This record gives sequence, C-alpha cells and structure tokens, in this order.
Amino acid sequence: MSRIFLIKNNKITETPLWDYIKTVSDKKPVVLYGMGNGADKILDLCAEKNIKISAVFASDEFVRGHFFRGFEVRKISEISKIMQSDFCILVAFATREDEVINRIYELDKNHELYVPGFPVFGDNYFDFDFLGENIKSIEDAYSVLSDKESERAYIDAINFMISGKLKYLKNISSPKFDALDLLDLQNLNKDLCYIDVGAYNGDTVLELREYLKYKNINKVIALEPDKKNFEKLKINLKDLFECELYNIGAWSCEETLFFDSKSGRNSSFNIINAGNKAKTVQVNSLDNLLKSFDFNNINNKIGEMLIKYDVEGSEYEALIGSAEIIKKYSPKLIVSLYHRTEDIFKLLLLINSINADYDFYIRKHKYIPCWDLNLYAVPKK
Repeated sequence: MSRIFLIKNNKITETPLWDYIKTVSDKKPVVLYGMGNGADKILDLCAEKNIKISAVFASDEFVRGHFFRGFEVRKISEISKIMQSDFCILVAFATREDEVINRIYELDKNHELYVPGFPVFGDNYFDFDFLGENIKSIEDAYSVLSDKESERAYIDAINFMISGKLKYLKNISSPKFDALDLLDLQNLNKDLCYIDVGAYNGDTVLELREYLKYKNINKVIALEPDKKNFEKLKINLKDLFECELYNIGAWSCEETLFFDSKSGRNSSFNIINAGNKAKTVQVNSLDNLLKSFDFNNINNKIGEMLIKYDVEGSEYEALIGSAEIIKKYSPKLIVSLYHRTEDIFKLLLLINSINADYDFYIRKHKYIPCWDLNLYAVPKK
C-alpha cells in the first residue's frame, strides 16, 4: 500500500517500514543486527504485528556464544551459511563510529537492510496516520527553512524515518564544524556567552572551544541534572572559562520531577514516578534562572549569545522556559530535533512563534539512525 504526501514540490511516497516488512517476512527471512534496548523494541513490535524474526546476529567482536531473547547470537558469516536464501536485515542499535557505520553500509550493499526509526522518547513514529494528522505542521515548518540544503535534510530525514532506508541518511550527513559555520561565530565583535542546556559532561563546550581555536568564549552557563555527569562537567571545565554551573534540569517552570538517571546521554525526566529507581530532581526555566544575569555585560548585539538545547526529549518544555530570552535577545540557537518524532517540525514552529526574526537551518551529522539532527537558528541581519 502506498500513498503520496506533498510538501511543497516534494513527494513523500515511501511505504511505512513496518507495513513493508510485514510483506517481506512472508517471502524471505528477517534477521536482527544488534541487541539491547533497540532490539527489544523491534522484537516487541514484530510480535505485535505477527512479523517473524528468524535470527539475531552481532558484530564479530560481540559474539561469545550467548543468547538474546531466546535467540543464539551469531556472526554474520554464520547467518549467511544458515540461511538457504537471501535475507532482510533490521539494524537494532545506534552508532556514530566510522568503522561500524561503514560495516552497516557494506551490509546494505549486499542485502536488503533497514534501520527502524524509533524515537528516543515517546511512542509516535512516522506512518501514514502520523503524516496525515500532522501534514499541515510539517508543511509549515518546511516553509520557513532558509536554504536548499535544509529543505533536502528535512525531506530526507522524514523519508528515512518512514522507510528506514539508509540512502536518505547518506544524502544528508555533513560535518558538525560546517554547520557551526552557519552561526558565524568566528567573526564576533565580542566574546561569546555560551549557554549549554543539557551539558552532559561538558563535551560540546570543549568541542566549541576547539572550533573557535581556544578563544572567544567569555562565559559558560551550563545546566545538567544528572549528578554524576555534573561532577564530570565541573572537572572538565575547571579553570577553562568563567562558568555558572547548575545541577538542575531545564523545563518550562520551577518544578520537581522524577528523573531516570543513567549517568549518560539518555537520562531523562518523567512526569510521573518511573518506579523504585526513579529519583526526584529540581527543574527550572532558563528565564527564571537568568533573571538576575546582566546580559548587558556581553553587549547584546545580535550573535553574541549562543544557546544549545540537548535535553533528551524535554526540548519543547525547555524552549518554552526560554521564551523571554529568545524573544528579547535573539540568541543564536542549536536545538536537537531527533529525540521525539514530532520534534522535527514542532520545535521549529515553536521557536518561530516566539521570535520570527530567525533564519532556520537543519543539518544532520554522522550517526545511524537519524540522530544528531539539529536545528541552527540564526538571527536575521
């Protein structure tokens, strides 16, 4: 079954992945590449849709005669020998490692291969129902993009999330430093004030410092709710910058939320208690936290403040909690668009509703699946 959705002059004609896999599984074996949370999601959905998974394999270095969900985990060479015919591969993990990415692309050359586009958070994924319900918002977000590369990245990212076909990712992957060039940070009249919302261990602060060749960052304000990550953040930024570090989460208001702490990038908030392991954490809006901050000290000409939002599915709330700053000061913005399926259009439209005086760019950086898809918002000159 196929339908055509039009976004301006672009046609989205891909069949949703799970509708297609259902038909494929009747004709050839479907095997899973990878283990862990992603594989659990695929196996659960396949069971729900009566799609048979015939085998599970892993990269050779991870195969040690063990089992996953009742499947003996094998090497790809073993799978090729066992199967009497060609087979379809579903990739069940995420990676940014060059060696692993190259291995997946090589498998894609020799087999029918797909990467299911599960959201990091939430239950929505792109299918005909989701497209139909949100096509107006998808079109509206596309209409405010500022260059052809962003339009292509937007359409190809959606096509990937619908179909799981790697060709769409390959078309739009670009180096992160090239995307930072869009922000014109090298030509600032004043040193940069960098606000890192979801700072993890300070890695993006150090990345930005490297990009700017160790100059032009005058002040760092960073928010990180996970206690272990926060301790690493303090160590990594010690003596490098003038810093204000907050062991707190970014939200739309001052609140206490439950927090699923994983001491890594996937720590996230829960509105309701997530179980015995859930901890409480204080959250607040950026507008509240920085009420007393003297922005005049950074001579607020356009482009001297940069805010990055990477808060594991809470970007919408964090942006609402920054509305006053965004409206009044037009800071440059970097916003993750991939944690929730709807983020690719919903976050862009939210920022545009707060302050329409932006040029909007979308860039996708090296990752399988469609992670590290970011919005770069630059104040119009």
